Amino acid sequence: KQWYQRRVRGENVSKDSLILLNIRDLAVAMAKYPGRVWQVVNFFSTLPPEERIFGIIFEDLGNYDKDHLGGWTKAVRNEMIRCGWEDGQLLVHLHEQWGLMHGNVLEILAMGGTGIWCGVCTEGAAMGHADSCTTIINLIRMGNTKVLESVNCKYLREAAINVTRIVTTESPYEKQPIYGERATDMVFGSVFQEISDKASFNGLTGFDLNEFLGLKSVMRISNMASPEMILAKLTSEFGEEQQFTFEIAQQMKDVILSNDKAGRKEEYNSPSGLAMLFDQAGGRVTPTMAQTITSANQNKPYIEKLIKEVKEKWDFWDMKDGVADDNITFENFYNGFMAPYFGCYRCEDSQAGLKALDMDFDGSISWTEFKYFLIWAGRQYPDVKNMQELLDVTFRHGLIPAMIDELDLIRKKS
Repeated sequence: KQWYQRRVRGENVSKDSLILLNIRDLAVAMAKYPGRVWQVVNFFSTLPPEERIFGIIFEDLGNYDKDHLGGWTKAVRNEMIRCGWEDGQLLVHLHEQWGLMHGNVLEILAMGGTGIWCGVCTEGAAMGHADSCTTIINLIRMGNTKVLESVNCKYLREAAINVTRIVTTESPYEKQPIYGERATDMVFGSVFQEISDKASFNGLTGFDLNEFLGLKSVMRISNMASPEMILAKLTSEFGEEQQFTFEIAQQMKDVILSNDKAGRKEEYNSPSGLAMLFDQAGGRVTPTMAQTITSANQNKPYIEKLIKEVKEKWDFWDMKDGVADDNITFENFYNGFMAPYFGCYRCEDSQAGLKALDMDFDGSISWTEFKYFLIWAGRQYPDVKNMQELLDVTFRHGLIPAMIDELDLIRKKS
């Protein structure tokens, strides 16, 4: 008791301080000398309510599996409750070692742990630690909608990315679960869609899947776009301009329909594609538009070379049905191009995504339909290094957001 008064409740510590006791080697002690752990936990749990601290923290360096950690957590928590310390916190800090840390954290929380002591991203000492971003998203995935109400989850992923960049000066590892760049590859039928569905099911408002993933919801210009949409797109891309009127937008719409009638599948969604459409419709190209078109044209031969490489890959899969007709079945398109970004071919959401690409509703993907997105990606991201990178930005920033938009429309109609 004297040690406690001197070291924990010393004269320099405010009575209102939230004090946490870190039993750093609790896991090792529980495996070898559990009686010692009981003595410590019992001592702090039996203190008079006015003298109790905020709670207990323990760590594991990745040496023990979830069955041991869960059992030890339950034992500690039961002792705290037995002694009347129900409101005491029991936090955990887990290091990475064998790839099991996130599963271990969830087991600990299920067995009586009240929280996790960590950073928002996995960066930390040694091989890193179980982070709050991954833990919270997993809790939501497992049905804990209370977290959606108490945590601003739509900025959680962005925070993990930004903190990683601050700490390491680099972006997170691209295959880092939840907040790596490729974590959105399996957006359909994945944890992210589960989060969105559960939020809607429980009546939570203000949760937007695109916003959570950092995918900007954009207005897409096609032959279905109204003059009002075209005008809004012009203003969004190039700012207010006197000649951006409903009349010029109607003329741009007429050019789109004329191109379609002539069998020309043009791209209008990149700034350069939109500027070219504006020019074709009789608009006077602004300096900003001119620079956009010039930049796109300067890189055009290189992008065309990459698209030609994609076409060679396309032709290989096109012949899988024995006919070279520039049309690929859904299954062959999935196997040849979509598999790295989607979990399974027969998943309902993957099928819906494929249908979103089938612009002429003929049950297949045509080269013209796919090339449209490749041209857009080349104009929007002219610095891509190779064919694979062109495909990556095509799917991540073009096709996947377009599919999400399409699926949102389908869900709203159903």
